[in-house]
Amino acid sequence: GELSCTITVQADEDEKLYGSVGPREIAAAIETDKVEIDHHMVVLAEPIKQLGVYTVPVKLHAEVEVPAKVWVVKA
Repeated sequence: GELSCTITVQADEDEKLYGSVGPREIAAAIETDKVEIDHHMVVLAEPIKQLGVYTVPVKLHAEVEVPAKVWVVKA
């Protein structure tokens, strides 16, 4: 099962976020019954600063990494 979540943010007309979305926000937004997602598991090179759909790797274990689809949408 692929992980996914939608994060609703404040953004301007250029689709730039006021602030940014980081691992903590993504970890909190991913709802899964199977595993507890901690922000240390979210592999994000840099914070998300634009609206859009992102594929963010989530490391469930040392050997197991799954892609999470993250929709960042305007409030």
